[in-house]
Amino acid sequence: MKKIKLFKTLSLLVFLLSIIFIYPNFNNNLPSWWKYAFPDNRLNLGLDLKGGIFIVLGVDEEKVLPIIMAEEERRIKDNLISQDILIRNTAVSSNNIKIFFYDLKSLKDAKKELDKNLITENIENLSLQINLTNEHLADKKEILLKQVKDILNNRIDQFGVIESSIQIASGDRVIVQIPGVGESQRSRIINIISKTALLEFKPVIQESSTKQLLLSKFGKDKIGSEFLIYKLNDNTNEKFIITKMSSPLFGTSINDAYVAYDQLNRPYIAFSLDSKGTEIFSNLTKNNIGNKIAIILDGKVKSSPTVQEQIFGRGSITGNYSFEEANDLAIILKSGSLPVPIKIMQEKTIGPSLGSESIDRGKISMAAASVLIFIFMFIYYKKLGVVCDLALVFNIFTIFGLLSLFGVTLTFPGIAGLVLTLGMAVDGNIIIYERIKEEIAKQKEKVAAIDVGFEKSLSTILDANITTLIAAFCLFLLGDGPIKGFALTLSIGIFSTIFSNVIFTRVITKSLIKAEGIKV
Repeated sequence: MKKIKLFKTLSLLVFLLSIIFIYPNFNNNLPSWWKYAFPDNRLNLGLDLKGGIFIVLGVDEEKVLPIIMAEEERRIKDNLISQDILIRNTAVSSNNIKIFFYDLKSLKDAKKELDKNLITENIENLSLQINLTNEHLADKKEILLKQVKDILNNRIDQFGVIESSIQIASGDRVIVQIPGVGESQRSRIINIISKTALLEFKPVIQESSTKQLLLSKFGKDKIGSEFLIYKLNDNTNEKFIITKMSSPLFGTSINDAYVAYDQLNRPYIAFSLDSKGTEIFSNLTKNNIGNKIAIILDGKVKSSPTVQEQIFGRGSITGNYSFEEANDLAIILKSGSLPVPIKIMQEKTIGPSLGSESIDRGKISMAAASVLIFIFMFIYYKKLGVVCDLALVFNIFTIFGLLSLFGVTLTFPGIAGLVLTLGMAVDGNIIIYERIKEEIAKQKEKVAAIDVGFEKSLSTILDANITTLIAAFCLFLLGDGPIKGFALTLSIGIFSTIFSNVIFTRVITKSLIKAEGIKV
């Protein structure tokens, strides 16, 4: 009796909590105290149900390898310099890095610090060649893709879009799904996603009205190796500037970026730098008072103001921006630049009408499955069939309560997982009822038959559901997108089904036991 009382209390508690968790889905204007007492998460709809944007991004393969090699060169140099090892020069090719030293001692010391399996030694010209394997390069590429994913997540979150899904697929693709975004926001989203946002601050060496003058003065052979020429975005006349190849300060030092307005109410992007960036920027402006500093974004000069005085941790980027353009650029700069350039491989906008059609189909399939199950169980098991139907309703409430609690994004395959769960829930009840019929056939009293039926069916129900749960877990780990949605809803349904079969069904069955008994 104590066990049944406990089961009744648990069932009532779960049912009430499920109603509380589901409630926010039907009321967008929750009272202010609600979030302090209960969760206010909602069941979200996926791209296939709500419509939105689907984008497949790919890394620019031609540019990835040089970036990886440059990063490896910088890492190796920093490591050796930190060990007080003198380096004369370095050279980078497609898959190896050569390091030249001043003396044999430096070479030997460096060799101890590096991976011996990757090194080719040349004592004659005092150099070490580090040969990077394809596996090593693939691992570095995977790390870069994960960084791309994290940065894109930050950008989309700051844009104010919820329920977005960003996943790495096939090792070299990033899939972005943003439900609920219409055609009007499409171009802004694509612009935010696809921009590399490499921000550089470079002192201007010279400005000229013609590119040829700069080429002749600094030498064509040095352009691209020591210097770079940029065209200014000036509407009045054509101007060119030349800067050094390397940049002393990058956008990675930006701590915050936001939209501000000048005296004429024109928007611009204001930014603040971290401690390291502040130090570099203050020295940069101090040494260039009276000269121009070019602010370059993705290879294009956004502005080149003349430094009037030393500037510390704050600056601005001006231009003919609308508020949306300035805000989008601030979002991009704040979230950081992408470590590798990316390009759009596939892009499509899914209309809300297709999503509503999928929702209607899902509703019809769930309703039809539920009705057919109700009718079958009532015809075949009579009053026990009614118990099963009540357990099924309880199970549906519990599942949607859990989905809402965790703020799950429901997709069409997820609906398929829910429909499958309904069938599995009934299967557990059938196992219990057939076991009860066997015990009654052995001339046991109905109360004892019911107790034995539930006890001896428990292991079978657990075995069946746990094996399915393992399969769902594997699908979730190894699958992408819709497969994950299917696995997640199926897993939540399994937990709810076990509780419904083992606890709730037993409580209702016991409650229906009367003096005249139950026909089975």
